[in-house]
Amino acid sequence: MAEAPQLPHISIDVRKLSKRYVLGASRKGIGRLFRTATGDEHWALNNVSFEIRSGERVGIIGKNGAGKSTLLKILSRVLVPTSGEAIITGRATALLEVGTGFNPQLSGLENIYLTAAIYGLSKAEIEDRVQSIIDFSEVNRFINAPVKQYSSGMRARLGFSICAHLDPEILMLDEVLSVGDAAFQQKCLTRMDDMTSHGRTLLFVSHSMSAVARFCDRCIWIEGGEIVDDGPAAIVCDAYNRSMLSLASTYTNKAQDSAETKSATDTSIETSPAGEGPKEAKEDEEGKDDDKVACELVAVRVLDHQGEVTSTIKLDQDAAIEIEYEVFEIDKRIEPALHFRNESGDMLFVLAFTDDKFPQAINQPGRYLSRVAIPPNLLNTGIHVLSATLVTADPLERHISVDNALAFTVYETHSDDAQMSARGRYARDFPGVIRPRLEWHTKQT
Repeated sequence: MAEAPQLPHISIDVRKLSKRYVLGASRKGIGRLFRTATGDEHWALNNVSFEIRSGERVGIIGKNGAGKSTLLKILSRVLVPTSGEAIITGRATALLEVGTGFNPQLSGLENIYLTAAIYGLSKAEIEDRVQSIIDFSEVNRFINAPVKQYSSGMRARLGFSICAHLDPEILMLDEVLSVGDAAFQQKCLTRMDDMTSHGRTLLFVSHSMSAVARFCDRCIWIEGGEIVDDGPAAIVCDAYNRSMLSLASTYTNKAQDSAETKSATDTSIETSPAGEGPKEAKEDEEGKDDDKVACELVAVRVLDHQGEVTSTIKLDQDAAIEIEYEVFEIDKRIEPALHFRNESGDMLFVLAFTDDKFPQAINQPGRYLSRVAIPPNLLNTGIHVLSATLVTADPLERHISVDNALAFTVYETHSDDAQMSARGRYARDFPGVIRPRLEWHTKQT
């Protein structure tokens, strides 16, 4: 009988970790906080537990003050926990607040030797890398000047450069992508691509969901010192963004949410011949006011490859957008349309109504359910924000428009077969709005 495959060993084992701060003013000459008369306390971490196995790439996300940086400081032995323990197995390097920890009286070169020695590198190892560290940091002219004379950007660049050349088994990074200008940040991204593609264990604190999705397979969301969610990076980042941006996973018109409204999970679409409207079209329009609206949007939802309502779709699987609406007037030529944007609000593309069963648009009153298919390997990974409209085209008359009606996340697991992925063997974030998988033909000549 074949033996079960061995799981990678646990690199970081966090067990019921808590950190308490007692709120109050600092005593003169004593750099700590003491208990006030009211005994106010703040638990930066509260009973946090998780395991990270060797080679895992884990993002830590949360709002300011959530406890992310406190966690990394405890793991890097800068802070002592109030209770609990954290066991680290392997040589670890932590870059907390980039550029801090330098001795301001020493030169940049001396700080390179000092910092690298603290992290366990021998003098020979340091000398072998020192020029690469200097060149990467772009502080060559000032490397022999005291660090106290450096700008904050220079200290940040030197700090990241040292960390990036220490070659640790476990890499812990806190908001390193705020380093320097845009050109240097791109260098940091490229370097992190290289550092995280050789089986290192990564713990990465960031406010950038795209960066977490780019470098991490797994994500831990911390709020108020406690773990809110722990799972695949794309799904946890999606849930976090929805919470922060107040983005819904489906849209439902409350005024239309009645017994007549179809269930959100009803995947059947019934239509009559073109021009006749759906089977549930209302025949009696008497009594409607002259100023009655032409149509009403009822619901919008995203369906996965099995036709189930979802907020996340896998890049290489079929999906669909379903829009449900009510038409009240005859011959208004009602058409649904969808606008796709990214999380920054940039327009990606627009889908107009092109259902060949209704070549003259929808002219009869009734309830309609339209679905548009999203083929696999079309959209890129990340958050997509959807706005829905009901219009009469040419000349354009916009009847209903719901901006940011819902949002969904496209994700891809890093274990996917490279030959089945639109990005081939490229292991990291793939730029661009769409990411189609097109057909290649190669021959040897």
